[in-house]
Amino acid sequence: MVGVVKPPQLSAHLTRNSFILLLTLNTLNATVLYGFLPSLTTYSLLPYGQKAFFYSGALNPIFYASACLLVAWWPLLSRIRTIIGSLFGSLLCILIMIIAWHSPCPWLADTIHGAVIMVAVWCMATLVIAYVRITIGNRIKTEWPHKNGMFYFGASNQLGILLGTIPIYILVNIFGLFVERQPCQAYCLA
Repeated sequence: MVGVVKPPQLSAHLTRNSFILLLTLNTLNATVLYGFLPSLTTYSLLPYGQKAFFYSGALNPIFYASACLLVAWWPLLSRIRTIIGSLFGSLLCILIMIIAWHSPCPWLADTIHGAVIMVAVWCMATLVIAYVRITIGNRIKTEWPHKNGMFYFGASNQLGILLGTIPIYILVNIFGLFVERQPCQAYCLA
């Protein structure tokens, strides 16, 4: 057939080590996407203006849904592509965390270029990590021979969220490492 993309040829069953690797990557992805980043949204986007914050909030759900649609064409990834996707998504999230740490005056603050870059980074991080997470779930569902695979997939999501929210809560609320930017105030004038 013309135009049909075939998924990569993968083994019929996952080994125990591959299963543990996939769950570890899923935990890492859930840690950064659902644990760290929601708490850092205002710190990383408000230095670029209210519009950047608005556009990121409006576009992120669209990019998450796009990741779900992308799975219709490429439902499975090889192990190396899963690892590369997880690392790339994590690097994007590390960039977001560095920008949030430099708030209220990060690089390219109060510029259109900075706003476009940050919105694009947020959307790409959401797209890449969501796509990798969904393909990990597909792979576990189709190739793990035991019935408890999706249970452990969900448990690794919850573990990742826990591992992300507790440290970021401590950094934001107890140590005050991140400084929020108030709207309608002048920053970065030096």
